[in-house]
Amino acid sequence: MQHACLMGIDLAIFGDALSGAPVVFVTHGRGGQKEHVYPWCEELAADGLIAVALDQRNHGTRSLDPACNAGWSLSHAADMYGLFVGTALDVSGLLDFLPARLGIATDRVGMTGVSLGGHATLVSMALDPRIAVGAPLIGGGDFRHLMALRAEANGVPADEFPRYFTPALEAAVARYDPIRHPERFADRPLLLCNGADDGLVQLACNERFHAAALPYYTDPARLRLSAYPGLGHEVPPAMWAEARAWLNRWLLS
Repeated sequence: MQHACLMGIDLAIFGDALSGAPVVFVTHGRGGQKEHVYPWCEELAADGLIAVALDQRNHGTRSLDPACNAGWSLSHAADMYGLFVGTALDVSGLLDFLPARLGIATDRVGMTGVSLGGHATLVSMALDPRIAVGAPLIGGGDFRHLMALRAEANGVPADEFPRYFTPALEAAVARYDPIRHPERFADRPLLLCNGADDGLVQLACNERFHAAALPYYTDPARLRLSAYPGLGHEVPPAMWAEARAWLNRWLLS
């Protein structure tokens, strides 16, 4: 593993950086840091991929205000959405500067991540078509529905939801959210892994996105929704193994 400062971001790079192998961005969950995904990066590098880990906005070495990473509040939806949209914008820029600054080829690129990292993976794919393969774990492609469910779980009456999910946030979500742009995913291999009993990021968020994206796939085998019965908001070894195999299949085969 080597570190590199690129675009002002501390990157951890695993594998032979100048081999021309496919690159996979690996992103951690809310409240985490890039070190938490190092074991996954090591496994991907052992498979022959180049794995790149970075701290998401307001996390790890980039932490500015821990309160923005906290639980439900009036600003929770905007804070959370801003975090992973910011990370997605970072990843898009890194696709330019990995080759420009470090000589790392980015002609074959995948992305994975857990929870907040799963959201970041989906938004990154929606923003940049160069991310050819995705394997988001316990994330969701319908942010408004996720926040509506979270508001309900926190006792917010339906008529008060616009206080938490303002018109300005509605506009930002319409611009970036995967379910608003399912055509952008057309035929890009995408694995959606969720716990069937996840009470934090409900399976329904990806069920809705999967249904919206499926008509844009000429080969349905490239789009898979994998629900784990009885599983909550966690990533067991079997889920990671499925994601790892998916990335290897579509990036190395």
